[in-house]
Amino acid sequence: MTLFHRERVHLALSRRQPDRTPVDMMGNATMLLDVSYLRLRDYLGLAPIPPVRSGTSANYYDERILEHFDIDFRRVFLGKGPANTIVPHDDDTFTDAWGVRSRNVGIFVNAVEHPLRHASTIAEVEAYPWPTAEGLFSAAGVRAEASRLYHDTDYAVVARNPLSPGFLDRGCNLMGMAEFFMLMVDAPEVADYMLDRILEIYMGVYRAFLEAAGPYVQMVEVADDLGAERSTLISPAMFRRFIKPREQQLYAMIHELAPDAFIIHHTDGNVFAIIPDLIEAGVNVLNPVQTSSRDMSAQTLKDAYGDRLAFHGAIEGMEGDTDALVAEVKARIDVLGRGGGYVLASCNHMIDVAPENIVAMFETAVSYRPWEKR
Repeated sequence: MTLFHRERVHLALSRRQPDRTPVDMMGNATMLLDVSYLRLRDYLGLAPIPPVRSGTSANYYDERILEHFDIDFRRVFLGKGPANTIVPHDDDTFTDAWGVRSRNVGIFVNAVEHPLRHASTIAEVEAYPWPTAEGLFSAAGVRAEASRLYHDTDYAVVARNPLSPGFLDRGCNLMGMAEFFMLMVDAPEVADYMLDRILEIYMGVYRAFLEAAGPYVQMVEVADDLGAERSTLISPAMFRRFIKPREQQLYAMIHELAPDAFIIHHTDGNVFAIIPDLIEAGVNVLNPVQTSSRDMSAQTLKDAYGDRLAFHGAIEGMEGDTDALVAEVKARIDVLGRGGGYVLASCNHMIDVAPENIVAMFETAVSYRPWEKR
């Protein structure tokens, strides 16, 4: 039996067995960086197309590649608002709409100037020229595009994450990581005020997005990098004190405005200790499932949380040997895909990946169905 893409995704995210494991690409943490994209485009014999954005290391969203690999998802994007501008400087740095000055270093964007680094009082944080949701993003055309994808295709429609930094990420960007971590300890009332201002903006962005797209989407992307290789970046107690309450407010609104959608939360690293908190906050799908981190093996996650959470990503050997990559794909489906609850994708963006490996990954994923009787 062959299912439609949207039906397949719904079964998998509902933790029921689909006909095959759904596959994803070109979404949150599953982009092709330009070097990988251009090689794959040429390998597949596709003509050049313009990028959808500029100034990042992943600038292309190509429907032809999604169709080639039978990807089960399609994204709808918020447009830029009038104040969502980048100001370049003569020293190869640039300042974004939040006032953070950064520099591109290879594939990474590193903040070099944090506008709230020296803020220590509520008054100083309040005086900062905060952006507005309306200035950052525009929902013009979103309803029409989401409706088109929903009615004219059978793909699962995804509200693409417009705010890559989450609450912890944004606080660190605005203040600096060490400074923001210390603020939560030394002046929790200031940290609360700062996070509440961020929450207000994020609520406004997602409200505008989902008032337009909510009736049509099956998945909504959110993100906040909470884990390192061996542990969470902040203690579970600090996460529950400062981050989780804001997540709960934002995710409750998302579920209200997109009642048929699953929330997919991106966080790198070892977050095993706070996965129950993420579930309680309203998360349905965990991405990118960094199985090489401590406590995050596929079997450990499936055994502990597979009855309450779906998993998305988990393929880390993209740049290595092709045979090893194929074996990894099969191993992940064997564990995470049995009984549903898994969408196969790269674990984070594809940085410098040979086209042959990308082809092998997706061809294996769509054909490997170990639960079928032979």
